[in-house]
Amino acid sequence: MATSTSTKRRRSLDRWTDALGRHLPRLSRPEAKGLALWSIGIVLARSCSLHAVVLALSCWLSFNPLSLRRRLQEWYYEAAAKKGHGSGAWGVQRRDWDPDALSADLLAWILEDWPGHQLVLALDPTNLGDRFTVLNISVLYRGCAVPVIWTVVEGGEPGAWEPHWERMLRLLAGRVPAGWQVLVLTDRGMYSPRLFRCLVELHWHPFLRIRAQGFYRPVGSQKWLDLKDLRLQIGETEAFQAEVFKNEEGRLECTLVAFHGEGYAEPWLIVTDLAPEVAKASWYGLRGWIEQGYKRVKGEGWKLQRKRIGDLQRLERLWLAVAVATMWVLKLGGEAEVDGPTAQGEAEESRSEEETPRLPELGQREGQGKRSAGIRTPTPPRIWSVFGRGWNVLRNALAVGLLVLGSWHPEPWPDHPSQGLPPTPAGCAAKATGGPPHTTHQPTTAPAIRVIHENDSS
Repeated sequence: MATSTSTKRRRSLDRWTDALGRHLPRLSRPEAKGLALWSIGIVLARSCSLHAVVLALSCWLSFNPLSLRRRLQEWYYEAAAKKGHGSGAWGVQRRDWDPDALSADLLAWILEDWPGHQLVLALDPTNLGDRFTVLNISVLYRGCAVPVIWTVVEGGEPGAWEPHWERMLRLLAGRVPAGWQVLVLTDRGMYSPRLFRCLVELHWHPFLRIRAQGFYRPVGSQKWLDLKDLRLQIGETEAFQAEVFKNEEGRLECTLVAFHGEGYAEPWLIVTDLAPEVAKASWYGLRGWIEQGYKRVKGEGWKLQRKRIGDLQRLERLWLAVAVATMWVLKLGGEAEVDGPTAQGEAEESRSEEETPRLPELGQREGQGKRSAGIRTPTPPRIWSVFGRGWNVLRNALAVGLLVLGSWHPEPWPDHPSQGLPPTPAGCAAKATGGPPHTTHQPTTAPAIRVIHENDSS
């Protein structure tokens, strides 16, 4: 006897609930079921609006819309706002759940079948109107980004963000096994010496862009130079050990990487703990992928910008459903992209108004010169975004009651060296949640060296 589509869909919901409960064990069974409903509904509705999700799920399975709406609301409500709380009997089981702890589990889930041991994280705040600011850390993946941990603060709220970033980084570090190479990127508005030292303490590698404000002193020099005077030719890169910033509190001993790309008014200035011969300016080009992640989460993907929610704790819980839906779609989209068309001709024929990023080509300019053996073959252009591919695959599978999970296929870092990038040592994860930050740091490098790559066409 043939199984009905409705039965297949219900079984898919149950299997997805089981998968969420297995990978996010801090969720109770009802909480895992709520997360399963939210994540499936977000995908089907291509929106995280409660109204749209209820409609999509009610069409997918024969739910009572009013009961479903209340169930989805209560999933992100605090315990005191849930139906029956404090009334005795089953109401006493109503509880809050902590998105922070679940975020660490989310990263561990991603790493379970992540090929290789290289991970690129980006730290970046994003605003939801003038109501909230989300401090978000994402895993960068194939032109997009998967949110893995976040903190929501009131828009315009005074106070330092560094404690929030440090807490989140330490939570994540506790779930990254020894031997992984973790690169952490931030934009120039995010730089702080405290954040740099926190990352070094975790044995992760900061790659933080700074403003051309202040002074630097190359190793072996007694003279402080103005960062604004560090001028490069188009396509030229410099990397050298230096002290950056004159004031004692903010001074860093680091590697300073500078790159002047075509079309940029000023060079990128990046501070890192990596040796000059190891650090590649092209890696910073990956940071733009988190902007594509926000484009999907807030805009054309899940339309979170339109979500009317007035409580920051509820928004933090809803962001978990958004993160899980994004992870699911990107995992399937990466798999589809690996198996799908990539030919140049097809790309030109299929080019649409949606511009999708690929691996940055900056490394080709870095590698140009007398030696051409290190020049990379250009990556094929993306015909469709990984997000768009994954959403189509998942939507079609859910429509017929299939549960598809996909697999990770990260792209190699551009210009990645075969040796020299130190991995996380054993025992680091166990220490990630305690201990004071280091006040000084020696770069992970060989003897002082100045590396200059020039574009021989300039």
